[in-house]
Amino acid sequence: MNLALILQLIATAIMVIGIIFGIQNIRQYQASRRRESAMLLLNSLQTGDFVRGLLCIFDLPEDAGKDFMDNLPEDQFLSIYIVMGTWERLGVLVYRHEVELGMVDDAYSGPIIQSWHKLGNYIEEFRLYVQRETAFEWFQWLAERMLEREQDSEPLPAYVTHRNWRPGK
Repeated sequence: MNLALILQLIATAIMVIGIIFGIQNIRQYQASRRRESAMLLLNSLQTGDFVRGLLCIFDLPEDAGKDFMDNLPEDQFLSIYIVMGTWERLGVLVYRHEVELGMVDDAYSGPIIQSWHKLGNYIEEFRLYVQRETAFEWFQWLAERMLEREQDSEPLPAYVTHRNWRPGK
């Protein structure tokens, strides 16, 4: 074997090792990014205003309309808008694959679906009022994705679904 061939084999081996190392680093970066986005998501939805808004939504009648919503006290109305805006932004993030749909489903499918059931009628009337079909479009999109997932299988609580879970090494 001549020296040029040996050097060429060494160079090829180094390049292959470099590519493998690069792919591994990209995978680690992506996993880190998913963990970071999950933590940001969970933390950002735990503000006092958000929780107040969610509690106000739970107290609304089914399919509350614009007249009902317009007569709410201002602080309740604004708290509900904070939740609607949060679901709207979350829908965009899921659509753009910045946040995984499964994570949102695990953490917030119930509140998202309940919010849509309570506010869907209001949003339809609001769209007519502002003459803008795109008002809260991503909130609706996200709620519809959650409803689709529940059509495939009945939602079960985590303590039932994952009762046999064991910590990894």
